[in-house]
Amino acid sequence: MTNKKIIFFFLLPVLVSFILHFRVFTFDVIGYHAWRQSQTQTVIYNFTFSDPSIFHPQKFDLSTGTNELLYEFPLYQWCIAQVNNVLGYSVMHTRLITFLIFVFLLFGFYRLLIKFVSVEVALVTNTLLCFSPLLYYYCVNPLPDILALCCAVWALNFFMVFVSSEKRVHLLLFSFFLMLAALVKLPFVLFASPFALYIYRSYKTQRLSKAFTNVLAPAVFLIPVAAWYGMAIPTWRDKGVVVGMSHNNKSLLHLLDCFQFNLISSVPELITNYASCIFLVTGMVLFFKNQDLRRKHGYFVVLFFAASTYFLFELNMIEKAHDYYLMPFIPLIFLVVACGVKHFYKSRFRKFVFVVACLVPITAWLRIDQRWNLQSPGFVTDYLSDQATLQSIIPQNEKCIIDADDSHFIALYYLKRQGYSLFDKEINSAVLKDRYKRGARFLVTENLSLNLNDYQEFDFETLYSKKLKIYKLTLKNVAF
Repeated sequence: MTNKKIIFFFLLPVLVSFILHFRVFTFDVIGYHAWRQSQTQTVIYNFTFSDPSIFHPQKFDLSTGTNELLYEFPLYQWCIAQVNNVLGYSVMHTRLITFLIFVFLLFGFYRLLIKFVSVEVALVTNTLLCFSPLLYYYCVNPLPDILALCCAVWALNFFMVFVSSEKRVHLLLFSFFLMLAALVKLPFVLFASPFALYIYRSYKTQRLSKAFTNVLAPAVFLIPVAAWYGMAIPTWRDKGVVVGMSHNNKSLLHLLDCFQFNLISSVPELITNYASCIFLVTGMVLFFKNQDLRRKHGYFVVLFFAASTYFLFELNMIEKAHDYYLMPFIPLIFLVVACGVKHFYKSRFRKFVFVVACLVPITAWLRIDQRWNLQSPGFVTDYLSDQATLQSIIPQNEKCIIDADDSHFIALYYLKRQGYSLFDKEINSAVLKDRYKRGARFLVTENLSLNLNDYQEFDFETLYSKKLKIYKLTLKNVAF
């Protein structure tokens, strides 16, 4: 196949995906996991308009006593803010840059695939990956996971090159991309596990000095990862992700239900795509039947066990909703899919491969497109439809109280104001007085039946009343 044909068939699914996503690029944050998306976009906004230091990501919520937000290393957010500084702030920039990162992810996976299968099979498999419903959704959304997965795939790519060449430059490139992947999302440190097998094999062949020398590069590159998360994790209010199943309060039946849901629903429906499941099943059968194939892909077997251990440890956090936690499995699953595609491509059913490649854009669109619903964005629609009005009501430097926003991000993101988010049913007279004392002068609530008579210490001036209500608070002449 000529280079022009390779470029054409690589870019064709990218173009189709871009067209199918076209209406979404102009949307603000909406849809599934709007909580996590608004958190990411909040950091981007504050990098753009507040503190530009990559080491000082900020949020709007002040409930913890600070506006500092130390989660993942905000490389993704900071880079997008630099584009905003040149072109002006827009969520569209976030979506377009995320899609561009996704294209680099596809290219990295293609480079990985051609080490094991033909160019034709690699191109078909890449098309199937392009329309994995999980990636179809997140490839244009404000989440850093696509960047982490992209870096992890390139780390795998350079690792496999290093195994063949044993050149130090390839080891350094592997270590660099592994560092970026783990900084952007800590679970992607799992992609170091194939290297552990490489070191073990080097040790078994008595190349002790070489094994020791080789382990230095990844170890050094992982120091920034340890430093960042050593600083960040102690600041996390909810450490559920850190403690995982060691502090589980879910029943065994609930956990088993979540496990089977992810196995028989998330994998075929969200990760693989129903249309291409036959390739996954075929690839699994071939893998278990062929010992040479298992030996050839030993590094990926180790990665699979590492990812499975991570999945089981985080199962009580993943449950059925947090599908983006499953992204470390994607390269592994589609390597198995590639085995199935290769089998069909070499058989008399070759045309079936191309039929499926034509179907996957349709099935991905049918499964995911309803997640971007402007009439049901995942929160009170006033925040989306009346965003400019809400922001004009609350002066820029004023703080507000958000009644019943468990996310602590969505409402304040749309208001673009600092303030104090309350959990559901947390509001009471003492809480209101405390937040007023801290400088909050506006109350935003979606509880239209809130009984103001319960708060006799305050006068409430209604400034906005639709699906939301905004009140200006004035403390009466009474002592705290």
